[in-house]
Amino acid sequence: MLDLSSLPLLKPELLLSAEPLPPPPPGPVRFAMPDWPERERPTVLRECLARLGLRYEIEQLRDVPFHVDFSLNPLPGLVMGMGSMHGSSNRRTRKHVEDSTDDAVLIVNLRGQHLIEQRDKELVLGDGEAAFVSAADPSCFTHKPPGTMIALRFPKARFAPLLRDPDGCYMRRIGGDSEGLKFLTSYLGLSWDRRTTTSTELQSAMVNHVFELMSIMAGATRDAGHAAEEGGLRAARLHLIKQDIAENLDQFDLSVTALASRHRCTPRLLQRLFEAEGTTFTEYVLAQRLAWAHRALVDPRRARVKISTLAYDCGFSDLSYFYRVFRRHYGVSPSDVRAQVRWNTVEVGRPRG
Repeated sequence: MLDLSSLPLLKPELLLSAEPLPPPPPGPVRFAMPDWPERERPTVLRECLARLGLRYEIEQLRDVPFHVDFSLNPLPGLVMGMGSMHGSSNRRTRKHVEDSTDDAVLIVNLRGQHLIEQRDKELVLGDGEAAFVSAADPSCFTHKPPGTMIALRFPKARFAPLLRDPDGCYMRRIGGDSEGLKFLTSYLGLSWDRRTTTSTELQSAMVNHVFELMSIMAGATRDAGHAAEEGGLRAARLHLIKQDIAENLDQFDLSVTALASRHRCTPRLLQRLFEAEGTTFTEYVLAQRLAWAHRALVDPRRARVKISTLAYDCGFSDLSYFYRVFRRHYGVSPSDVRAQVRWNTVEVGRPRG
């Protein structure tokens, strides 16, 4: 799971205040209550959620620590929650849902047994499994430690036209081996990126892709499935491939064939994903390696490491080729970059007369 500990903290004291809530800060926020006595936390959580428009009865479980630390990321037409909440039984009664908007929720259980009760059904999600639930129906959620999850809340009215059987998708287990779920879970990491949260255009595109991926998981119509292939699935697959590249840049033999095999697609499909972004696989990998090498050259902690060693660490097997493409890309040689860093360090440390 992503490390979201540095996000702005939405303090319970602010939500419990009688004053009107101030406008939320742009982008995601984190909610936690480490300073509250454990016996008070269920009540505090219930009242805080009510101020956010989420009404639950919250009952602490016996012999299970009560813990809440999750982050909220509001996007246009989609609210994402990610984090941990365990040690309680969270129930929405008929009274709670009477005035609720007609929303749906996708729960992705990352870790810890998660019991969901709704529509006279019980569903226990294991690690990596998911399910759609209706926010307009009474329900109960019980999560055991470590209780980490992702929850997406969205309007049914936007989701239903994408599905063959809109009402039949709820309370059905989605296995952790589902390709659509794997793509979605990985792709959601982009929504916490600062560049996404500050760009209306990127937010809109991301939300569209998320709906397309969810429709694949829930049974998409023919048109929605085609849109997903061209939109959400393509974007999510490319994101996974880029993650794979980042993790293996130091490998000299990183190739289209190897990546395509790992991601269960053809080399030509993989190449087309990069071509759609106006580049090629080879150009993208080279740019990532050069950027990595540049960061290493300006890192004072690696000032004594030979340039040849840095080049090999970044996946360049031919030193002369590295020098040539580096100069072409940055307009200076690796030696020039390192010399400039050393000069700047001396200038900073030199006493002024």
